[in-house]
Amino acid sequence: MSVINLNEARILITNDDGISAEGIKILRAIASEFSDDVWVVAPEHEKSGASHALSFQNELTLKKYEEKTFSVNGTPSDCVAIGISNVLKDKRPDLILSGINSGCNVGEDVTYSGTIAAAMEGLIRRIPSIAISQNYEAGKKNQIVWDASKKFLKNILLELTILGWPNNVFMNINFPYCTADLVKSIQITTQGNRETDDLIINEVQKSKFRFGLRRRLEENVNLSIPPLNETVEGYMSDVEALADHHISITPLHLDLTHHKSLSDLKKGLKTDLN
Repeated sequence: MSVINLNEARILITNDDGISAEGIKILRAIASEFSDDVWVVAPEHEKSGASHALSFQNELTLKKYEEKTFSVNGTPSDCVAIGISNVLKDKRPDLILSGINSGCNVGEDVTYSGTIAAAMEGLIRRIPSIAISQNYEAGKKNQIVWDASKKFLKNILLELTILGWPNNVFMNINFPYCTADLVKSIQITTQGNRETDDLIINEVQKSKFRFGLRRRLEENVNLSIPPLNETVEGYMSDVEALADHHISITPLHLDLTHHKSLSDLKKGLKTDLN
């Protein structure tokens, strides 16, 4: 179990919005209320949508900004790997915090997100990890209200690390876009689904394209098509929780095996090659 004493913890912080992002500054301030051993290794530039990419083709440069603060001209996963193996080679971190991302990471987002991938990289390296994101009103990325994150994250981190979670799991926390007084509750959630048309593909010039996401949570809670992810009775999905102004906490893991299909495939497919 990942039980952590935050007052004695070495904490590594990263993100996918870049070293200068407002969210990482807020997260560092909150983490520093617990520990004086807080380190930042973050991408030099924004790497949203980088997913779990590692930069095998390019050389990476580690740049020091100030005490315990570094950037890497690579992906969030690059930052975690270099942070653990080089920056903190004298003593591995006890906890990795990834965020606070500008925008939610729910449903299918978790497969695209560099914020989520950094927590995955931490888990792969056997370090307890938490991804943290703050949703914002559609079209207002430059006007993010961080109120809910600032008020509630500290206590959530404290309670989670006291409670602990399995060693093969990382946590995904999402805050709704509303002021703290309008947050209804904390919901333990499942990974949900968005609409299939949330991905926007713009042809900016002939044969040149740019991707975007609509981020319309409110339109995703009553789908007419069957969900891809399984629902669990008594639990909201992360998409539903955020749309209804709840804080969402989803335990995620790396195992992509669909265990229910194993026996059907074994029975139905001819596996004898003779």
